[in-house]
Amino acid sequence: MANLTSIKKYIIYGLIGCLIIAAVVAVVAVLIGEINAVTGRVFATLFLAVLHSLVSLMFIWDDSRRNTFTKLAFFTNTIFVLIILSFFTSMFGVWDVIQSKYIWDLYQTYFVVAFAALHGDILSKAMRKEGYMDIVIYINYLFIVILTTMLLPIIFIDRPTIVLSELYYRFLGASAIIDGTLSILTIIFYKLYMHKHPELNNELAGSGKKKGLSIWLWILIIWLVVQIGFPLIYSSIWLFR
Repeated sequence: MANLTSIKKYIIYGLIGCLIIAAVVAVVAVLIGEINAVTGRVFATLFLAVLHSLVSLMFIWDDSRRNTFTKLAFFTNTIFVLIILSFFTSMFGVWDVIQSKYIWDLYQTYFVVAFAALHGDILSKAMRKEGYMDIVIYINYLFIVILTTMLLPIIFIDRPTIVLSELYYRFLGASAIIDGTLSILTIIFYKLYMHKHPELNNELAGSGKKKGLSIWLWILIIWLVVQIGFPLIYSSIWLFR
């Protein structure tokens, strides 16, 4: 854990270094009066460095208050990697190294990966409580991988509704329903288990005087309800049209 913390610090220092370099270049450009397309890109790089540095610092600040790195270590480590990828992706977009279409595709992929990491990390907190819960969670992990993998072609393929078959979307919808149902069942089983064992520390509860679900868990629950509800509503409309 100490090594990971050091790596995160170096990452932040690197982003701060990029910020300083971009600021120096921008100041020189302003002083010599050469404001052109290159200068505009330098200012955009400056803004991106500031933005990504602030996001990194926000996670460290949140960790100091809620111990997020310990509670959701896999998720936060994934986010830090994605922040770095996001910085280089956005910078390559500013300097036209990558086409804007692929920039958008990559950011959609980062979102999917981040949510899968959050999903899996929260489920891991219910592990090793009951044998049947572990089986449900392992199956849930499988469907997280399946769902994430099936979403990637939709992101990267041009006109996926034409290229991909209706059967593909049916399997995608079924996987989403199974994934969401297993996750909600896991949360219910976990809450029942904690109700029977109140002396144990509830890792899914938020910190503070008043016990309750953490904000990350509420975000996941809302997403799971949408994930289950949307395919069901779509199927109902298709069947009764």
